[in-house]
Amino acid sequence: MLAAVTRRLIQLQKIAVLTDLGEETERTLRYAASLARWYGSELMIVHACAREMPASLPPEPLPNWPVDGPQLKQYAHEKLITLTEKLGMHDLAPKLVVRETAIKPLLEGVAEHHPNLLILATHGREGVRKWLLGSVTEGVFRAVQWPVLVLGPRFEPDRAARQIQLRTVVYATDLSKVSVSALQYAAGIARDHDAQLIALHVEHAGKDFLFDRAMSLQKLQDWMKDRIDGLADALSGVKCSVEFGKPYAAIIQAAETNHADLLVLGARGLGAVSISASHFLGGTAYDVVCSATCPVLIVPQPR
Repeated sequence: MLAAVTRRLIQLQKIAVLTDLGEETERTLRYAASLARWYGSELMIVHACAREMPASLPPEPLPNWPVDGPQLKQYAHEKLITLTEKLGMHDLAPKLVVRETAIKPLLEGVAEHHPNLLILATHGREGVRKWLLGSVTEGVFRAVQWPVLVLGPRFEPDRAARQIQLRTVVYATDLSKVSVSALQYAAGIARDHDAQLIALHVEHAGKDFLFDRAMSLQKLQDWMKDRIDGLADALSGVKCSVEFGKPYAAIIQAAETNHADLLVLGARGLGAVSISASHFLGGTAYDVVCSATCPVLIVPQPR
């Protein structure tokens, strides 16, 4: 039986959605709205207004629209209002934040509202790269200290239309300290949704022989037991799994085989003050986001 909002292990009082008003915006808002309703969250929709014309601006109805900061800001705000009305989000009364600024100062302002989760989406692999490279990485994956839920380019649009109800959560761990906070989220979310939790560890080295598999599985089980404090109930039904090979490929395969509704993993440097951009971009999280058909929750290591 699903836990009531007040008794859930994971409390998402405030959810912030970062959007560029691209073609993926509607599915992102639909998914965020379902998640906010399920968790009883306040919802904040955030847009950093560029100093150039948005690619999605329709040229026919506004042929002489000036490339002007204040008017672009007005356009963005009106478009968000239109989208929220179209999606029937009046019950959530989302807070709309449109600023003519860079991502980093925008998120510094958002941080004053103390969100528990940041949601963003991309519409293609290059879209992923756009979010994760350069100033956006500097602004998002080095500035925020909250978990980031990413709807990647392979996320199935029809999933965003359904009320949030998770049945399977796949948690990937490299058995490092970075994975501990991610475990707490994965276990809590699985418990709150009465979902099956699958803990996955991928071995880079070794062979997929019975002995190696048994040893790796025992190592994963021991690691989980050492971190069970406060999570005993949430981890009571966890299923441990070990695979061999490239981590991102094995994680994606496990998610697809188990029909995962959510992937959870930690990322080194997320929210840290150094090296996070290069480490995240070159790490497993980036490849998983690019290939996953379900949302990916990336949990930072606490500072």
